[in-house]
Amino acid sequence: MDKVAIAWQVGLLSGWGVLGTNLAVQMGLRGIRPVLLSAGDPLGGDPLQRRALERAVEDAAPAVARCAQGERLPFPMLHGLADRLGFPDYWGRVGGSPDVGFVFFEHVDIPAEALEQARRLPLIIAGSGWNARVLADLGLTNVALCPQGVDPAHFHPAPRTGHFRDRFVVFSGGKLEYRKGQDIVIGAFRLFQRRHPDALLMTAWHNPWLASVATLNRSPHVEGLPRPLADGLAIEEWLAANGLPPGSVVDLGAVPNSAVAPMLREADIAVFPNRCEGGTNLVAMECMACGVPVVLSRNTGHLDLIEAVGDDCFVLEQQFDLGELSGLPAMAGWGESMVDELVARLEEAYADRALARRRGAVAAAAMRDWSWERRVGGMLDAIAQVA
Repeated sequence: MDKVAIAWQVGLLSGWGVLGTNLAVQMGLRGIRPVLLSAGDPLGGDPLQRRALERAVEDAAPAVARCAQGERLPFPMLHGLADRLGFPDYWGRVGGSPDVGFVFFEHVDIPAEALEQARRLPLIIAGSGWNARVLADLGLTNVALCPQGVDPAHFHPAPRTGHFRDRFVVFSGGKLEYRKGQDIVIGAFRLFQRRHPDALLMTAWHNPWLASVATLNRSPHVEGLPRPLADGLAIEEWLAANGLPPGSVVDLGAVPNSAVAPMLREADIAVFPNRCEGGTNLVAMECMACGVPVVLSRNTGHLDLIEAVGDDCFVLEQQFDLGELSGLPAMAGWGESMVDELVARLEEAYADRALARRRGAVAAAAMRDWSWERRVGGMLDAIAQVA
């Protein structure tokens, strides 16, 4: 196996950019030439990564031309599948030898035709144990579990800059939407900050897809939506309208992935009451790799991270199945976390900083086994079994 093509469906969200870049970089380091067929700018990353991947982009045009002539590429092609196991629009026109699916899905009401297409693939790579179990329960036997990784060159324990030395910093990251649970963070921090005026909420909630921001309208914890700006969202204004006092919030806006680690290290704790993660929550993994203690909801893709660190993270144990609560079978497995339990976890970390630091150190050690190098190696081994 000397080449692997990487093709993400047009319209997939920004997390795939980080994934695609790291997959391609690690393939190159292993002597496998990646062929990047992604739409838009597939590189991202830092200048050294971009330099290493220039040849992969150069290879894309002749590969696409071959497919346009009806040829299949003579090497494996990794296809990013959409939610509900959605196959890309180009399916049938662009193919490899063999075709392999890679999926992080959030809704479990997968159409019968998508399942039938999936059965014909020699391999589907699932990005979380939850995804793998759902597919197995639906009768698929061609599934391999290969979670995403973290880049230890960027995400590792290191000294803080000390920007917030007199504050207890609570970090919340991920694109702003109902699924990610930032409304639960707001409800909990509003109560916590009243007890502890030194608490500071640091957010990285950039989301250019306003339709997914609008899903917060179903939340009981917040009112309204943040106002769109030319370069993002008016997060601090919106949080003030939802009861967070001036000076209690810092919004980071859109931060390049390669530049975010120093900001994460300023946090005393990171909170993720997410309702669903099709993958293993890259932002949470990056916090853990930096040695930041985390609060994780016990559902969906978070289950893999909780298993990795055992008792050494703060867990939101109370989970109410949103498929049952909402009457929407598509949300089966999604978990609704309780504001009061998140407040209790914050109080625990605030009262015992040594415990929080120990848990952060254990998480950082665990994430060393979750490097992109190791995770891409496992994925390539799975592909080699069918190539």
